[in-house]
Amino acid sequence: MQKVTLSLALVLAVSMTLIPHQVALAAPSGSLLLQTNANELITAVNSLRIANGLPAYTVNSMLMQVAQDQANYMAATGQVAHRPGLTQRILATGYPLAGDLSQGGFRAENITGGNKTADQAVQEWTGDALHTNTMLSANLTEIGAGVAQGGGRYYLVIDCARPTTSGVPQVFTPNPDSSATESFAPSDFIVPITTSTPDENGLVYHEVQYGQTLWAIAIEYGIKIDEIRALNNLGPGTDIYQGNRLLVRQGVPPSPATPIVENTQTPTESVQTATATIFFTLTLLPSTTPTIIVENRQNNSVAGITVGIVLAALLFAGMLTWMTSRRSS
Repeated sequence: MQKVTLSLALVLAVSMTLIPHQVALAAPSGSLLLQTNANELITAVNSLRIANGLPAYTVNSMLMQVAQDQANYMAATGQVAHRPGLTQRILATGYPLAGDLSQGGFRAENITGGNKTADQAVQEWTGDALHTNTMLSANLTEIGAGVAQGGGRYYLVIDCARPTTSGVPQVFTPNPDSSATESFAPSDFIVPITTSTPDENGLVYHEVQYGQTLWAIAIEYGIKIDEIRALNNLGPGTDIYQGNRLLVRQGVPPSPATPIVENTQTPTESVQTATATIFFTLTLLPSTTPTIIVENRQNNSVAGITVGIVLAALLFAGMLTWMTSRRSS
């Protein structure tokens, strides 16, 4: 018996070594499938430029650094928002930025967030003239891009600029009291946006909070700036202010309301309903004994039901006694 057991164990061990093992590794918690990278983003922008008869942007390593830093910043803060000091950040890398630096120079930046492809990001940026111009500007010649992940979403950035003809950085000392080099006010940054739900008519309204921009609102609702402008009859240069109520979507099915079931019965009525009127009919003898009917139709008290049950029991006991006596006779 021991030999048989040892042989079976040996066969099992050998078979386990011959069977191929396939181990499925679980994906890290909260991970996303990477939809795009910096190179694909640049390719998508250049495809748009070529389709519009413009030369492709040249990739610049310093602009790549600036764009990646911006993407990392958004991933860390969880907000799709520009940072102050774009011109200074570009100059800090040694990039020879052209143009009037007191006005910011020739540079522009587009940002977005979400799990989207490069083509989807570019399509989103064509939603208004400002972001379209970043990609189709005739004054800009070079590009950098960055992609970062954080908080369950991706953050995509392109920075486009034009270098000086000589390739030598301009000497520039920014005035610390001047905001002329900034295209964005401080209130544009790190302002959370909570999306609204549709009303009973399928309309979605967003109430503008301090520091929120049309661009940030459009991103959170997954629409374009031009769509918001059209829905609210806003001109290209119209500003929005805190407290404005903007229509951002229409024709959206309202969220189903949770049905409310009211119990209009009192506890006594519930008992009475559950224990319906008791109606007993016991026919003891078809001819000689009259039909005995025990009826309880009391709907106002549980005590009446109890009495009916007791009477029925007594009648049943009497019937058994009568049948016993007949057999004895």
